[in-house]
Amino acid sequence: MKKVFLSLATIAFVAAGSLTVISCGGDDSNPTPGPGPEPEPELTENFIQVNSDQEAIDYTIYAVHVLGEGDNAPIREYALEDGRKVAIFEFISHNGTSAGAIASSTALTDVLVGTLVDETIPVGTAGRYSLPYVKEGGTLILGLSTSMNDTDYTYSDAAELNVSALDYTAKTMTYVLSGVDADDSSISIKTNLNGTIEGLYSLPTTAAKSAVKVSKKDINLSKAVRTLN
Repeated sequence: MKKVFLSLATIAFVAAGSLTVISCGGDDSNPTPGPGPEPEPELTENFIQVNSDQEAIDYTIYAVHVLGEGDNAPIREYALEDGRKVAIFEFISHNGTSAGAIASSTALTDVLVGTLVDETIPVGTAGRYSLPYVKEGGTLILGLSTSMNDTDYTYSDAAELNVSALDYTAKTMTYVLSGVDADDSSISIKTNLNGTIEGLYSLPTTAAKSAVKVSKKDINLSKAVRTLN
């Protein structure tokens, strides 16, 4: 008698082909998978967004560029190509561990603006410098950028910045910034802020450092607020 050897896979196939299954209505051998985890709700305000990825804004600070360290360090003046001088301010929204801990953030948006210096008023005298958006026509947008997950994005020239409210006394600011990355137009970027801003901080710079290339990882904000003079 000839012996026939079947592999386990063949046996399983033969056995499966010889069975007739009658459903009784209570077979739970193939249960329907349960629902997956709920998606994160879409943020409608106070967020930084790159394409479909969002991070919540926890803190917003604003600071003026100074030469040296501390609250009494002189405000740094920059010369424009046409000879006019500006003081530079940065509105920085981020998700770091505290307002001044910018280096700990994984998402950050920087609105870099300059205010025209009133050169008829001597240095060190009140009125030579003004806060952004206080004097009509006196604020210039110098740079708009976003960083998320160790990637830096610079807004293209077509970006739109709409500052709808800014109250330095109440320390509140509302703005929407939207556009695409200057190097890759397929990347959309947006920041929506409607919240509290800190008092005016000093942001140390050096004469050799470009106004638009201040590394946020190097920022050491003065802990106390300063006045503009």
